Amino acid sequence: MRVLIIFNHPAPYKVNSFNELSKLVDLTVLFERTSAKDRPESFYSGNKYDFKAIFLKDCYFGNEGSYSNGVRKYLKAHHQDFDVILMNGYSHLAEIKAINFLHKKGIKFGLLINGGVIKKETCLKKKYKSSLIKKADYYISPNISSNTYLEYYGADKDHIYNYIYSNLSSSDILAKPVTDKSEYRKKYNLPLDKRIFINPSQFIERKNNLELISLFKNRDDVLVMVGDGIEKEKYESYIKENNLTNVYIFPYMKKEQLFELYKASDCHITLSNQDIFGHTILESFANGVPVIASNKVVSSIEFIKNGYNGYIVDNQNKADILDKMDHLTSDMSLNALATAKDKTFKNVAKSIYDVLEKIYEK
Repeated sequence: MRVLIIFNHPAPYKVNSFNELSKLVDLTVLFERTSAKDRPESFYSGNKYDFKAIFLKDCYFGNEGSYSNGVRKYLKAHHQDFDVILMNGYSHLAEIKAINFLHKKGIKFGLLINGGVIKKETCLKKKYKSSLIKKADYYISPNISSNTYLEYYGADKDHIYNYIYSNLSSSDILAKPVTDKSEYRKKYNLPLDKRIFINPSQFIERKNNLELISLFKNRDDVLVMVGDGIEKEKYESYIKENNLTNVYIFPYMKKEQLFELYKASDCHITLSNQDIFGHTILESFANGVPVIASNKVVSSIEFIKNGYNGYIVDNQNKADILDKMDHLTSDMSLNALATAKDKTFKNVAKSIYDVLEKIYEK
């Protein structure tokens, strides 16, 4: 099966899934950008490509946008070389041009999405977005909430198929929880005798991290923030003004270091206002770390079972969040690992392949 995927930028977790998929199909991925503007260069440094990777290198705008004609031109010249064409996005001009070209020429294609969140928007914007989404012949979606999103914008539910979505390799998932965290705490100069909550994220307004940091006023617990972004100075000022000696900020880290910090932690907490997936939740589970997460994070709805491997919270309900922070149990670590067990790149690829076989047998 000759498969073409049009994708935005080579995020490592997607590249790893594509590498696994390339073991099952003859895979080409056309990337609209070599990188996202808000990601550090080190984010991409470990990528290796076992599939044919093609990069467009111009016509960028914003953090991830592209208005290049390159996608449409490539499709015009090469669409007949592929049995399957999958678009990941439909919001940038490069993607819109490509979708309109495929639809106009009657070339069958699918939308392979990472997730979706229904937002308040004008009727005109919804109508235009629906017109693009409805042009796809089928949809490959990671979860039920994303199915609802697609249906809201006019996708035929009979043409929606689900696949496993993850950002883990089998080697990322521990066999058992770490019971002695002192080795990792000493390495990063963290307190040995405190409960540690970790929050790896981009330091941007959408993540609602100032609200999170404020929870640690007058608490004995420790918060470890890991990341970077335009709000970093705001966090540092708030921490200094409020004399929060129990809040630590670490820079963006590669996976190996970040996973050590997970192993040093007792719980992952995120109060994000919106995440179309939320990759760090599965990373935490892979390290036996339970999660307290906002109900605005798609992966929290998908994977967290209240009282089993963490808690889903309303990020406006401060009293409930604080209560949940005080009701973590030792069983949650084992349950977190059980949740992560089959969420691997290999299973992502196999589930996409199974969907494609089902669609193209018709």
